[in-house]
Amino acid sequence: MTGHSHAARSADGDQPGDGRTTGLDAGELASFLDAELTGPRTTVTGVDALDGAGPDDLAFCTYDDPDEVRASDAGVVVCGRSIPAIEGRTLVHADRPKPAFVRAVNEFFVDEVAETTVHPSAVVEPGATVGERCRIGANAYVADCVTIGDDCSVGPGTVLGETGFGFARMDDDSLGRQIHDGEVVLEDDVAVGANCSIDRAVFDETVVRRGAKLSGNVHLAHQVEIGEDVTVAFGSGFAGGSSIGARTTVHPQVSVATDVTVGADAELGMNAAVLEDVPAGTTVAGSPARPLGDSQ
Repeated sequence: MTGHSHAARSADGDQPGDGRTTGLDAGELASFLDAELTGPRTTVTGVDALDGAGPDDLAFCTYDDPDEVRASDAGVVVCGRSIPAIEGRTLVHADRPKPAFVRAVNEFFVDEVAETTVHPSAVVEPGATVGERCRIGANAYVADCVTIGDDCSVGPGTVLGETGFGFARMDDDSLGRQIHDGEVVLEDDVAVGANCSIDRAVFDETVVRRGAKLSGNVHLAHQVEIGEDVTVAFGSGFAGGSSIGARTTVHPQVSVATDVTVGADAELGMNAAVLEDVPAGTTVAGSPARPLGDSQ
């Protein structure tokens, strides 16, 4: 079945309905990916999962398993270079199949965002700045202290720029609210999923750097910094002043404590409670989080 397929456009930008071809030639695809083509030079018009694809679809194989490819009906399969040629099958052999597939889909099957769109139910306060080619989802709220760069997406129900959770215990033991007069900044190409909350800083910025991707139900407290190309899975929370280095992978339900710094290229395992700084390139897991292999 190919019910989830997206129509293709050729490398010169041909679109469905303009009277020109809308298929993607396997040779064109291999050239675009700097990959090796084996088998018939066929054409595909859609994309689907390997186990659901049909003869007109492009798919990819994550693992170096020729049997998975043989079992699929996909017209063209992006696979690893270690998979041998298979008689009668069209294969595009790439160094890294999944990133290659993603590049191909984004280039040939996904329509570019031409202009910024704001859902009618979303609220963007006067004073907020929203860049070009952005998407603001249903029931999202963007406060006047927020700056959003180009090519960003903000999911449904997400709140950007709410006052942070900051209080001081007063002499009479009551809680006095701390002023929050800072900003929220999303740099270019940031994706924020549904039902997230990103609080404004006290005096400076809460910032999500270029290319970072946040899943749903993620919370960033005041003065959090999420580095470039970081991925944050659903349900994770970052206490005030914490900082996550570039290209770090944050798995689901991670908690990062106040003022903790995580270095670049780290990995925070599912449900990790990160209470101390994490060096660059380190993988931690557990509660409290420890480097993998650390028995202490």
